[in-house]
Formats: sequence, structure tokens, C-alpha cells
Amino acid sequence: MALLMTASVGAGCRRDVGSLVVPHESAVAMTGGSNTSMIYVARTTEGVLAIDLGWWGHKGALAPALSAIGATAQDVRWVFLTHSHRDHIAAWPTVRHAMFYLGAPEQSLLVRTSSHRGWIPRWTEWLKSSVVPRPGQLDLRSFAQDTAVVIGADTIRAYLVPGHTPGSVVYLFRGVLFLGDAVTWSRRNGFAPARHGYSDDPRAGAINLERLWTRLPAGSVRYACTAHARCARFTPGFQADAAR
Repeated sequence: MALLMTASVGAGCRRDVGSLVVPHESAVAMTGGSNTSMIYVARTTEGVLAIDLGWWGHKGALAPALSAIGATAQDVRWVFLTHSHRDHIAAWPTVRHAMFYLGAPEQSLLVRTSSHRGWIPRWTEWLKSSVVPRPGQLDLRSFAQDTAVVIGADTIRAYLVPGHTPGSVVYLFRGVLFLGDAVTWSRRNGFAPARHGYSDDPRAGAINLERLWTRLPAGSVRYACTAHARCARFTPGFQADAAR
């Protein structure tokens, strides 16, 4: 049974991640500023996996989350990245020994041999370059189509939803749909497709998001969460809201 937990980083910044936290099995680390970036960690029969790696403050956030499931950074064997924007990859040096899974078009963006097209990511990189792995420094496992990765008794399913970035991926794991930034949330609009200024191709992102819902196994999703820790019970109404 999930433990209801609200984590916070910074004054006034609160996120409800109760659907993701299972005592001794899974936990959430909150990183970054007002637009909190989330790291999800879970213990499997074969080791620990992580989905996304957060932003600044990751060192102080990741260790307690791993401790909550009886693990350390050295126990993380798999990392699944939704995309390569700086606010979702920062903890990579801490788990550089792991296998990293990501969409094939995202590989060159992760190591910065190519650049994101969204004007806000480009501008922030120009102001201050992010710390990224060098080509060949990580064990990268990429996929160019929807795929499934079996880890012990678990299966994590990956769905390509290009648009926010060329290799944006949505993951389905233990009934939770990890949407990355393919879906965003605001007080004014609720759930909606990825934001324009941050995205390479927002129109393609909205179209590919609409195509995602029919690819999901029937009845397999209970909750959906953005990479910034906005979670909701998954219903047809959620799909309609997110596709607006």
C-alpha cells in the first residue's frame, strides 16, 4: 500500500508523490527550484533502478531516497531518462556506473554533440553550460521504437513521444506512467502538452502525445506523473486534459 508523502524543496514548493512511494520498495527525491525536478528510485529483485536524475540539490536529495529503500548510489544498476534537458540529468556522475536507457535521438543531445532547439534550453546553456557526460563515458542503451525492458520480476515499458525533445520517452512501471515533460502542469491550465519555449517541436509533441494513449496496455495505468512531480489518477479525463 502506497504511503502518502508530500516532499518539498524550497519555500512554498510542495508536490504530492504518494502514488510513487512504497515503504522499502520505492521512493522519490525532489531536486531543483520552484519547478521541482523528480528522481524516482525503486528496488527490484535484481537491483535498483532510477527514472530521471533531477537537477541542483540532487546530492542531498538522492541519498535519503535511496536509504529509504535500503540502498546506496552504488546499488543503482539502471537509469531510464525521459529526456536530456539539464534539469533531469544532473545526478549522472553519482550513478555513472549504471546502464543508461534513453530514446535514440537523445544520445547526441545528452553528450551535447548536438543541441536542443527550444529557445529556453539553448539560452540557459549559453548562459551557463551544464555538466554532461563525454561521448563514451556512460553505458548508453538507446531504442528507436517502443520497447520493454525486463528486470527480474518487473517490466518497464518505454514509449517514444518525440516533440518536447527528439527522443522524449514516457515510461510505464508498476502502474505509474512517468510522462517526463511530454505533459506539463500549471495552476491555470492543469495538465497540458509540453510548453513551447522549452520544446523542440511542440506541435509534434502534442500530436504524438495524443497517439500515446492507444498504445498503452488496457488497464495497465493507475497513476500518471510529470517529471516535475505533478501526479494524478489516470482516467479518460486525464487523457483529455493532457491532450488539450
